[in-house]
Amino acid sequence: MKKILPSVSVVLYAAKKLANGEHPIVLRITYNKQRKHKSLGCSCQKRDWNENKGEVRASHPNALEINTIIRNAKQRADDAVLTLEKAGADYTPQSIVNLIEKTPLDYKTLYTLFDERILFFKEKAGQYNTATGYTTLRNVIKRYTDYEDVDLIAIDGNWVRDFETYLRTKYKDTSIKKFFDCLKAIFNYAVSKGYIRQSPLEGYVHISKLDTRTKKRALYLPEITSLQKYYLDTYGFLGNGKPDLEITKKRYWNKKFKRRGTTKLTPIDAEQLSLALFLCSYYMQGLALVDMAKLKWKDLQEFELVDKQKFLSDTALHGLEYAQNHKHVTDYYKIEVARTKTNHPVRIIVEACILLPYLQPFMNDLEGLSVEEQSETYIFPIYAASDDTPGKKFGRMTYATYLINNNIKRVGEKLGISGITFYSARHSYASNLYHNNVPIGLIAQNMGRNAAEIETYLKEFEDENIIKANELTYLTGQPEYKEAAKHRPVNTKLRTFLEKKQAEEAERLQKYGGEEAYREMIERLTADLERELSEKFGDDTAAKMAFLRGRVGKA
Repeated sequence: MKKILPSVSVVLYAAKKLANGEHPIVLRITYNKQRKHKSLGCSCQKRDWNENKGEVRASHPNALEINTIIRNAKQRADDAVLTLEKAGADYTPQSIVNLIEKTPLDYKTLYTLFDERILFFKEKAGQYNTATGYTTLRNVIKRYTDYEDVDLIAIDGNWVRDFETYLRTKYKDTSIKKFFDCLKAIFNYAVSKGYIRQSPLEGYVHISKLDTRTKKRALYLPEITSLQKYYLDTYGFLGNGKPDLEITKKRYWNKKFKRRGTTKLTPIDAEQLSLALFLCSYYMQGLALVDMAKLKWKDLQEFELVDKQKFLSDTALHGLEYAQNHKHVTDYYKIEVARTKTNHPVRIIVEACILLPYLQPFMNDLEGLSVEEQSETYIFPIYAASDDTPGKKFGRMTYATYLINNNIKRVGEKLGISGITFYSARHSYASNLYHNNVPIGLIAQNMGRNAAEIETYLKEFEDENIIKANELTYLTGQPEYKEAAKHRPVNTKLRTFLEKKQAEEAERLQKYGGEEAYREMIERLTADLERELSEKFGDDTAAKMAFLRGRVGKA
């Protein structure tokens, strides 16, 4: 006669009601007409309990966590029954409970371990990218094990080696490297929690060395310029061009994203959005998309920079008042942001006229908003202030990355540029600076990279250094362009005007006995003025300035 084994199930103990109105969830063990209940330390309402499955419904906010506890409890009970059966001794439901309580409560399977970490990174830490990495690896492992869970204690070096063999038939070395980094992290976590004594990756050696070199994505400056020209030819300097959607061929939409020509993020053309973001990234010192997405209009600070050399020259030749009235000023944008990936601060300085054509399309979204609302609006329409939850941001960023890379790749193919992705903008910025002999420390600072091995010996570079470096990423900033510009034919009227000014300057210098005599006179007058001011006002700077303003007013 076949022996009847104990019945193990999990039930909602409706006979007992807790203070919060819920009922306890218990492990029920029935054997030889005896029954024993063991509380699992969790509870729920009747409406949240699925009696057929013996678990809480998926709609319960803590369904994943509670159902993980339920599966672990049932597994421990089954293991206890198997242990007692092997011992050949008589036992009761209470014996099973006693053995369960001696079993480590932190018993885990591989699937439940992944579920635990995914839940933590997604709901508690808010690190959706990390949670996605764990989810991807869990799904890979499920396919490898034919969706049959594995005890953590059963995983050893042989299991890992067989898994690596499987991965090598389906994935590139760069992906395998990411999988093993994730696997190492999760096994180290299991060790720290006492789920296993030692990681199966301890001392593990790969079947063969992984080639993790990534394909270079940097574009040459002429390629960057061709993208820039394509954008301006298609969409115009103000970004309000109306291209024929049939010509731009928006046919990449899949079942999830069906709408053609526009995106869920902004009403502007999807190709225009992608190109504008790419070129903004390049000119914003290779800023990553995730960092661009969090920029608001209040982060875009305008400032002017005076041409120091011209100012000093004009002051020496014509005096301070002339220099003040004829100073050459360039408009710049300054952005200070901390990188999402490293939290490393980055100071971005870019000439306004260079960036403006690619910012212009996004300025239309500011119409009708108050000054306060405008300052709090995201510059680039990836995130939405009306729905700013971490989960929604992650979803929109995932979609934007997919959207932009599809468009950038397609435009690149039309222009004969292969293998281009959004990250090419960052690579290209660094490469173009490096090949123009910009110090590696300045490149690292501009891109928010960790240059720990050298930055101890470096002072932070001044704004002028950043500007000069960034000019090397412009077509007009190249040495060859500047040299050729020197020989460019000059407008006749402009040349006549300049010659007249030069003649007047020469006449003025001759009047005072030449340039050297003129400089000496300026220095003498300056010294006399300083002496006069000191005799009248001593160290009172405010009184000196008031006196000078009065003298200028009388003049």
